[in-house]
Amino acid sequence: MTSDPALDPKIPVESPATSDSASPSAVQAEQSNLQWDEENTALLQREQGAIMSDLREQLARAQSDYTNLVRRSREESLQIGQWIEDKTVLKFLPTLDNLERALEHIPEDLKNNAWIEWLSSIVRGMQKVVADFGITPMNAVWQDVDPDFHDVISQIPHSATTIQVEVEKGYMRWEKALRHAKVIVGDGQLTPPE
Repeated sequence: MTSDPALDPKIPVESPATSDSASPSAVQAEQSNLQWDEENTALLQREQGAIMSDLREQLARAQSDYTNLVRRSREESLQIGQWIEDKTVLKFLPTLDNLERALEHIPEDLKNNAWIEWLSSIVRGMQKVVADFGITPMNAVWQDVDPDFHDVISQIPHSATTIQVEVEKGYMRWEKALRHAKVIVGDGQLTPPE
């Protein structure tokens, strides 16, 4: 079944003369349809505007989330890199400590030995590597105990309560303790001689 009026004999076809002389009710119906179309068009435009606004907000949020993700990823990779550097340096600090202690206890008759000078240059090289990482040794003796930088392992009789002996050197990296200094403090109960 066709819906084209020209092909279907049951559907009356208006002649061009009839359509030109339309009745007032037909004109009103047409105007009503046009007004309804304009209202629907305005409604659709408002809905499309709201959808576009929502999509712009979603895009802005997605761009912000992506920017934050990139920033966080960079920060985390820097932190991981620093953590790996810290762990690596911490592994070889005991060797550096042992070599420094060995150099401090060299007998006088061996101080000018070529082998000892070679060992001293190795220690200086290791100290330079540590310094290149931004790591500096702490100077703990005669300082007040700071739990952020010092681990107290013992007390000795002394008039002051400051650090008296540094058993193991501490190291700092950028104002933070990389390895706490192991120290012995005075107990503050020995009266000074008069």
